[in-house]
Amino acid sequence: MHSPTPGDIFHGNWESGIKFLDALRLGDQSDAPSCLADNKGKNHYFFLPLLLGLLGLFFQFDRDKRGSWLTFLMFFMTGIAIVIYLNQPPFQVRERDYAYAGSFYFFSAWVGLGVMAVIRALDKVLKGKGGVALAVAASAACMLVPVQMAGQNWDDHDRSNRRTAVEMATNYLNSVPENGILITHGDNDTFPLWYAQEVENVRTDVRICNTSLLGTDWHIDQMTWACNESAPLNITVPHVQYLYGTNEYVPIYDVREDVMDIKDVMLLFKHPDVKAPMSSGRKVDYIASRRIRMAVNKENCVKYGIVSEKDAAMIPDSITLRISDDKEYLSKPEIFMLDLLSNYEWDRPLVLLSMGGDINIGIKEYLEHQGYSFKFTPIKSKTSTSAAGYVDTDNLYRLMTEVYKFDAVSADNYFIDYQNLYTHLGVMSLRSLFYMAAECFMKHGEDGRALEMLDRGVEVMKNYPIETVPLGFSGNDFIVIEMIEDYYKLGQADKAGKLAEQLAAELLQAAKFYIEFYEYASSDFEMTGNYIYYLADTVKAGGDGELSDRLTQSLTQLIEIASKIGD
Repeated sequence: MHSPTPGDIFHGNWESGIKFLDALRLGDQSDAPSCLADNKGKNHYFFLPLLLGLLGLFFQFDRDKRGSWLTFLMFFMTGIAIVIYLNQPPFQVRERDYAYAGSFYFFSAWVGLGVMAVIRALDKVLKGKGGVALAVAASAACMLVPVQMAGQNWDDHDRSNRRTAVEMATNYLNSVPENGILITHGDNDTFPLWYAQEVENVRTDVRICNTSLLGTDWHIDQMTWACNESAPLNITVPHVQYLYGTNEYVPIYDVREDVMDIKDVMLLFKHPDVKAPMSSGRKVDYIASRRIRMAVNKENCVKYGIVSEKDAAMIPDSITLRISDDKEYLSKPEIFMLDLLSNYEWDRPLVLLSMGGDINIGIKEYLEHQGYSFKFTPIKSKTSTSAAGYVDTDNLYRLMTEVYKFDAVSADNYFIDYQNLYTHLGVMSLRSLFYMAAECFMKHGEDGRALEMLDRGVEVMKNYPIETVPLGFSGNDFIVIEMIEDYYKLGQADKAGKLAEQLAAELLQAAKFYIEFYEYASSDFEMTGNYIYYLADTVKAGGDGELSDRLTQSLTQLIEIASKIGD
């Protein structure tokens, strides 16, 4: 399992499979939580490939010094030298083995030469009497090394039946009303969507705009072209103003300190003679107001599914986008969004992932929670990543029960790798998705729908770890406890107790494990302990005093052990 932190003894490290050697390096981790101990990525090679490769290296050096130096040079230049040349920092968001693939090839050549070394050594022992039979037998014996590697690697590299990426992409796309625009941000929320559209023909009417790429002129150009069934976007900033290296950051120069219409803001920005003087003497394009008024076409809002007809009375004549006073510049993607909104007729629904990410031009105050995404509406809301503001509960229920699919993620026949754990427990937490939906329905007095969401969340995530502090996704534990609390609020004490018992057992197992490594993992133990206390308080408030007392007593005993270790 990848760890961005070098030297982590629980993640991103390696084990040989020789227990006493591994214990010397990493400590005895036989009592590790199941999400670590049973991880299929825990592969053991017993140093065999390494030893065979080193044997081949020495064998080649002995027989062909010039050739061995050439091989070593290629090994070095396609591996360690790349790290030095790129000045690569040790903290990386994902594994970078692919960058050093060339060095693996050259080391593999030494592994092959290692087989020859074994054959020559045995032939020397047998005084040349082995012949072909010896070569075949030795080669077959050495074949056990790659067979061992394949056996260890196969299960955690097997992508059979894994359709989670395209299912997630389809859900993202289907969260967008017809002919809408979807604002994405990174690799994982964009590439699967392009695949779904271009290969599987899913929702080709949706226009995808990636904010990471909107800083480039070519991606902005793409937005002005028709694509599949998606019409061009109405972008009016001239090409010369968004060329590479131009207007990467645009200053906000608000001398009027008053509300200005968005069309006027962008008219000033585009005017070739309107510039702001900088201290260096250079004159630059600028944004003339922090409070930007945007007219609302009420009829189109209802007609194109931006606001439901039942909420039509809530639509104002205009909205005001407010840019924070401490924000001094707008990025090129933010300028793109302002230009898009300056020509917006409310006839193409605008949907954003992650609440718009780094787009901070005041639109976050006008977002409607839709589960997987957030829809830009003219209705002001206090929406956040942890609490939904304005919500059309009928639409949300339709999306959660009829539109979004969870068949791939809940299937029993695929390997849940780190990327799926990272996605569905972290960046796009499905438990949080169902919990947030339940909270929305409870807030509106729709308890039946809320209970359905909680039950569905438990069912969909049945194959994923319920306790995830050891995996680095501590927020997941918080969501599980919140789900337990909601079960109690809905009068479902049995379901709350069942989920609490499962989480309690895994929390205590993790806490006991971290006690054994307290000097290294004190923060993990403290975090786990906090969740145990939180769970104990939750179940006590729900009426399960027995489980609460058991949790508190167990944690107290562990804290006493920790205090002795600390002393």
